[in-house]
Amino acid sequence: MTVQGLIEAVDDAVPLITLTTAGYAAWIVSQPARVATWLRRTGFEAEAGHWQVVPEVDGDIAMVVAGLGDTPDLWSAASLPSELPDDLCLALDPDGEGAADAVAEGWAAGCHRFTRYRKTKRGHASLVWPQNCDRSGVTARAEAVCLGRDLVNTPAEDMGPADLEDAAEAIAQRAGATLSVIQGEKLLSEGYPAVHAVGRASARPPRLLDLHWGRDDAPRVTLVGKGVCFD
Repeated sequence: MTVQGLIEAVDDAVPLITLTTAGYAAWIVSQPARVATWLRRTGFEAEAGHWQVVPEVDGDIAMVVAGLGDTPDLWSAASLPSELPDDLCLALDPDGEGAADAVAEGWAAGCHRFTRYRKTKRGHASLVWPQNCDRSGVTARAEAVCLGRDLVNTPAEDMGPADLEDAAEAIAQRAGATLSVIQGEKLLSEGYPAVHAVGRASARPPRLLDLHWGRDDAPRVTLVGKGVCFD
């Protein structure tokens, strides 16, 4: 899986200035009068989700200024990819307050499309991978969120217990984990009568998925989830 909307560096990327509400007040006074006047006249505020295109004198795009709110998080800039022109490519500018991880992760979330059954004509703007972001961390979190959204958006007829098992097996193969499955009547002998009782009447037998990852000598953390699949 690739992270949608995030690309390698290009020469014609437009600067993206990201600012908190507090940082905007200090930044705006350092800008040329043309930029400061434009932003004031257009009513820009550095609230999360607010953005404004600042034009060059010739009408081209000089920069995009985006608000991060009081405390940046991944949703602060998540609406930008869908609201900006599809053919626009931006690069996070060092003059802004960065929040590179939050902006990159939010960008990926905003670009995600569920296309299993129908391709969308709706595009999105692109963002050059910020140089100072945790690229591997952003990628891992973005892929996890997008996978979860795809599973949730898949209708019940195509997301039964076996389908969820297939998804878990794919994760195991990619991550170097192991997957064990207890299915059908074996749930009773293994001590899972409640799981068996809930799904026993279905033509698609219930199952318990047990995913193991990590070193044997590492501290153990167990996450228990309820993967509800309508039968």
